[in-house]
Amino acid sequence: MRQALRLLSLLCLLLAAQASAQSILERLVTPGPLSGAHARLEASCGSCHSSFQKEAQNGRCTACHKGVGADIAGGRGYHGKFGAARGNACKSCHSEHKGRGFSLIRLNRAGFDHGLTDYPLAGRHAAVACAGCHGNGNNYRGVPTTCAACHKKKDPHRGQLGNCQACHTVQGWKPIRSFDHASTGFGLTGAHQRVACLTCHAGQRWQGLGTTCISCHARDDAHKGSRGSNCASCHTTAAWRAVTFDHDSTGFPLLGAHAAATCTGCHGPGNANRHPSRTCFACHAGDDTHKGSNGTNCASCHNPRAWKQVSFDHDRMTRFPLKGAHRGAACKACHVQPPKVVKPPVTCFACHKADDVHKGGNGEDCAACHVESAWKKVDFDHSRMTRFALLGKHARLACAACHTRPPRELKLAMECGSCHARDDVHAAKLGSDCARCHDSNDWKSTARFDHALSRFPLLGKHAPLTCIACHADRSFAAKGTSCASCHEDRHHKGTLGTPAACGTCHNSADWKAWTFDHDRQTRFALDGRHRGLVCSACHGRPGDPARQGGRCIDCHRRDDRHHGAFGEDCAGCHVTTSFREIVMPRR
Repeated sequence: MRQALRLLSLLCLLLAAQASAQSILERLVTPGPLSGAHARLEASCGSCHSSFQKEAQNGRCTACHKGVGADIAGGRGYHGKFGAARGNACKSCHSEHKGRGFSLIRLNRAGFDHGLTDYPLAGRHAAVACAGCHGNGNNYRGVPTTCAACHKKKDPHRGQLGNCQACHTVQGWKPIRSFDHASTGFGLTGAHQRVACLTCHAGQRWQGLGTTCISCHARDDAHKGSRGSNCASCHTTAAWRAVTFDHDSTGFPLLGAHAAATCTGCHGPGNANRHPSRTCFACHAGDDTHKGSNGTNCASCHNPRAWKQVSFDHDRMTRFPLKGAHRGAACKACHVQPPKVVKPPVTCFACHKADDVHKGGNGEDCAACHVESAWKKVDFDHSRMTRFALLGKHARLACAACHTRPPRELKLAMECGSCHARDDVHAAKLGSDCARCHDSNDWKSTARFDHALSRFPLLGKHAPLTCIACHADRSFAAKGTSCASCHEDRHHKGTLGTPAACGTCHNSADWKAWTFDHDRQTRFALDGRHRGLVCSACHGRPGDPARQGGRCIDCHRRDDRHHGAFGEDCAGCHVTTSFREIVMPRR
């Protein structure tokens, strides 16, 4: 009975402890003290545990950590994106009952993959230390991700421009991305695109700025407001000095050099002369080199392209059209005095008398020979206007080479000898008609005498010889047609006759290529030992070979061993094959 009462008392104590604090039983079965973060829950196991329902423990955790539970449910944040955190029990990572000093969050900051969060680290953020955003504690979830949350103190715009990402990127704070300024209602064009932001937004003033030109460029207005405040009527955003005012609207179009002139060039500083005169002389009186002697109508000669570029139509407005070199001459070259004072003459000689090298000897009609393109370029047609056509080297000669005196004083003869007597190497022995052999192309190398028309045609080696090779005295008199006329008989020395009849054996093709048929051309046929002998073997003495005897004894008298005892008819016993071979005569 006492034992039952003890058990009943113990049960009552347990129930009473459950109602107010950790029971003795809980204290007996607890694995150990809780961490410092959960120390306040140590007296209430039911805050984290459900009796006999281990699977309900995660629900107890998320009931307290509602933000983490929402992340898991919504698939966001680290616990919602990391599979192990989303599917496993909380206690697999966050172990408890390890004591007050045990950390529930065991995070390796160095190897943590920030891509498993809602804010992947990119650009310069990837190099920032964890403590830079999360501090040194366990402040991981709930850290704001807006630029201003971290960079508010560094914002030079003081929050006036709102979203930092509209201009900045995570690659660097200062490299600013292209901001679409047109979204402000003021699109940037021309030079505005190259201007730094603070040039217009000085002092970080981003609202309430004027959009008219004068609101920024009042100090640049060289007109000091005299042209009004609508700068865009003349200027553009391309460049302040690039003026686009349509001057045609004033009734005075800007042409030529006027288009490049500055506004102040005509209107003066500050547009002092708002309505300048429109006549040329009113502006260019100081540039008038004529000093008013040609009147004030400058436009009759000058044009707006360039003051010195004269466009006076001399051909149409005078009786003297300008041609050739006259067109390039300066006006004052002929008009020494103004045209209204003195009109220059229109004849060549009147202007070019000092240039006349003929000193008037050829008359005053310079145009008969000279042309306007150049004074020294003569256009006299000698072939058409005289009876002596200039051919070959004659065409390149200066007039004075032949006309040593004016043609009106001395007319030249047309024969070659009249000019070339001194050049005649023949000393007039061939007459004065040089053209029979020479022509006007080259006096020395173009002689064209046809020797074939003479009694001695040039054949073989005679053909390439120069004339003076035979006609050394240049008289070109007949030398004779025989070889001996030119060729001295140095080889045979008269043994084959005098004068030597070289042509009997030799020809003009080659002196050494001679041919003489002794059997056919003479009455003494060469046979036996006679056939191989040279000519001089028999013909050793000067004289006519035709008159030499044809008997053996005539040549072999000294060879006669009989000393004439058997007479002079050697052929009676001997033959030509060998002197020692004897043929006895038949009786």
